[in-house]
Amino acid sequence: MSPHLASPRDYWDSRYTEIDCLYGQLPNAWLYECAISLPPQGGRVLCPAEGQGRNALWLAAQGCEVHAVDISAVALEQLERRARQSGLPITCEQANLSTWTAPAQTFDAALLIFAHFPPEVRTHVHAQVQRALKPRGWLVLEAFTREQLGLDSGGPRNPNWLYSADLLAEDFAEMQIAALSESRIRLDEGPGHQGEAAVVRLLARRLVMPEA
Repeated sequence: MSPHLASPRDYWDSRYTEIDCLYGQLPNAWLYECAISLPPQGGRVLCPAEGQGRNALWLAAQGCEVHAVDISAVALEQLERRARQSGLPITCEQANLSTWTAPAQTFDAALLIFAHFPPEVRTHVHAQVQRALKPRGWLVLEAFTREQLGLDSGGPRNPNWLYSADLLAEDFAEMQIAALSESRIRLDEGPGHQGEAAVVRLLARRLVMPEA
């Protein structure tokens, strides 16, 4: 983050103002692979840290009811404009995820794509996403690992903001993990994500809690 910017909101507002479609217009490849696990038409999907909305727009085009959350007013304005132009009903919420409270058991699926935070914020956001899911609700997550520090395809430069399979297994220990792995892939997601990348991918499902 630039020292001349006062807050994460200022940073992301500036980035999204400078570059339209910073991470491209197509949906994330891991989301696309996991589409079979997403709710049927009419299902509700939560997209925290959604940015300019490429994934939210694609999900809405598949018939999902999408709720996008982001700290950047600029990004959400861009998303709302594209949604109107496409006739897609997406709701948007501007919020700082470090203090955000998700509605309980509201969504059939949630999406976290390259949503990186310092450790204390990460655990809060991951807990809130689990809270937001209905029983049997799916989580699709992709993030950079520490190996990304040796690559130049995007992502934070602070190692504490990067994730691993073990870390995600701990954060989502109360969920049923369907897929969890680290790998090298090639990103082609707009000017913000280009080239070889070290990522961790997770597909998990919220368990049905036994009645007391």
